[in-house]
Amino acid sequence: MSSQTVTPDPYGNLAESYDRLAQWAIDQQQESPRDRVGDFLQTFWQSQDRPVRTVLEICCGTGLMLAELARRGYVVTGLDRSAAMLEQARARMGGKTTLIRAELPDIPAPAGEFDAVVSAAGGLNYLSESQISATFGAVARLLPAGGTFTFDVFGQGFYAKFFDPSAPRVMALELDDISYIWTFTKPAEAPFVDMSYTQFSPASRAVDGEPAFIRTRDLHRYYPLPHATVLRLAAEHGFTDPRAHDNYSSDPSGPHTLYDTWTMVRTGS
Repeated sequence: MSSQTVTPDPYGNLAESYDRLAQWAIDQQQESPRDRVGDFLQTFWQSQDRPVRTVLEICCGTGLMLAELARRGYVVTGLDRSAAMLEQARARMGGKTTLIRAELPDIPAPAGEFDAVVSAAGGLNYLSESQISATFGAVARLLPAGGTFTFDVFGQGFYAKFFDPSAPRVMALELDDISYIWTFTKPAEAPFVDMSYTQFSPASRAVDGEPAFIRTRDLHRYYPLPHATVLRLAAEHGFTDPRAHDNYSSDPSGPHTLYDTWTMVRTGS
């Protein structure tokens, strides 16, 4: 098992540069842009019997998806465990959106409060199976009958691409003023994979007349979520019609899918 320590808030050091990384992931790593995610969500919601007006995004980050949904006329609420990420979201949304700082599976909101719950950009990858199960239960409590739950997690293709059990994989990205190094590791016989993330960002002062950089290092731990597990948890927590899509498209998820997009509907009590 891995002896490395997981960073308590792995996005604390990334909050200010997160939006740039998110755009790079869209351009270079085939993540879906937020308008495409919005189109997928809207199509799914309109196919259901219950109209959607109020939406909770869990793991909302800097509010990129919140802004897209608000632009489409939905009443949005965001939840994230990172104070730094929520600060960016608050600046983006202009103080007009309710933002909650909490760590899953804790979702401090009244039962039946939302028509839909969403988690975009892989926030649930950080949860173990027991935490995922508890989160399903918390989401089910927030939704009325006919409410919907949509989330994405890394697919089989993502883990095959980045995590080799025989040796770590290293990847680097250099922008104009900031650089990143990722090290992907699959510990033997562990139910998780690790991504060590090193960031070099400009310091506020030069050293001896030369540009200086601050190095920060965080460990992100991801838990693969097999389809069979999602189907079982959906049934256990009162969701029906769970479907796995390929990266916010109408295509079904398969063995080469990088990002699984799950949709499901809350059954009646």
